[in-house]
Amino acid sequence: MDPQLMMTMFREMMREERKEMMEMFFKHLSSVSGQSSVTKEVTSVPNMMSALSNRIEKFVFDAETDMCFTRWYTRYKEVFVEDAKQLTESARVRLLCEMLDADTFERYQRHVLPKEVTSIGFEETVATLKQLFDVKTSEFTLRYQCLKLEKSETEDYLVYTGRVNEFCERAKIHDLDCDGIKCLLWIFGLKSQREAEIRQRLIAVLDREYKAGRKVSLQELYRECENFLSLKKDSETIAGNVKTVEAAAKEERRRRECWNCCGDHFAQQCKSKPWFCKRCKRTGHKEKFCDIASQKKAAGNGSGGRRSRQNSDNRRNKRTVRSSGKHVRGVKIANATAEVNSTRMYVEARVNQHPVSFLLDTGSDITLLNENVWRNMGSPKLENTSVVVKNASGRFMASYGASLRSRDLEVRAMHM
Repeated sequence: MDPQLMMTMFREMMREERKEMMEMFFKHLSSVSGQSSVTKEVTSVPNMMSALSNRIEKFVFDAETDMCFTRWYTRYKEVFVEDAKQLTESARVRLLCEMLDADTFERYQRHVLPKEVTSIGFEETVATLKQLFDVKTSEFTLRYQCLKLEKSETEDYLVYTGRVNEFCERAKIHDLDCDGIKCLLWIFGLKSQREAEIRQRLIAVLDREYKAGRKVSLQELYRECENFLSLKKDSETIAGNVKTVEAAAKEERRRRECWNCCGDHFAQQCKSKPWFCKRCKRTGHKEKFCDIASQKKAAGNGSGGRRSRQNSDNRRNKRTVRSSGKHVRGVKIANATAEVNSTRMYVEARVNQHPVSFLLDTGSDITLLNENVWRNMGSPKLENTSVVVKNASGRFMASYGASLRSRDLEVRAMHM
């Protein structure tokens, strides 16, 4: 074979082999650089979020101090929009939620269920947080507060100037025209308690029209007021009879209030203990009825002999117990007749096959047998009992025991 030809073939083989080696080398170099860039990107995201979170103060919602989400987000908006623009949208949402305190985040998370917090876009998250954690104040209320602004004695003029400027911008005073200022001043002048309903109605009308983008003139506001008064008058006309009946019933209840116990009955029908009045040192009425009772007493002096003697007795009793510091009320009974046997009902029962007549007393806790009846029954065996027996006056009564055997009662009314 020709040596020249062999040399040419050898050179071609070397050139192709070198070309393949260079391609392999560049592929390997590109893969290594790609992995390093990915690793660098992965490691840089947490570092960036950590650095941004250190610059942002946590949001704590407080309606009393007017710390709403809008004010907080306005302060740190550039951090989320400009400084964090290299982050993905999901990472910015995570950063925003991380800056919420525990209670605020829990309320937001419950609101967006069943969605996941990270599956919601950044702008939608901001809008939802504004809806949840902004103080709900109408434009009229803000403008009304502008008219009520006052400078405190300890407030600096520069601070007062900034406060006025902030309130006016929030209330959008620059959007008010001549009619808007007239309507605002018109409603601002309704300060009487009787005009509270009208004021509330007209504020609602202004808020509705402002939200719809419409302007209200002073004459339209006046017509709304007239319509409301007309409807209110018609409603009162329909309910007039009912109000009259209710007023009469209330007057009757007030007139029937007892002087002694404030119950719903006349003082003559009161069964409570006579009240001792600390103003006039007399019994029979409370302090708030003292003037009325004194007038009644002055009018009835001709027939008040017995009452005067009773008051003097009460004063003597009061001097007797002055050392104890307690008021003792005593009532002297000149003549009393107790008709205890007028109509009594008895129950005829058989106890251990022996007829016994019991006095029917629905307020008694136990039934007693005297010793003679017990002996007539054959003196049945009694068991010891720990029941303490008292009579109607509260005194203790001795008992021999109790019989727990069943009894067959046959009820029959008997009159003594």
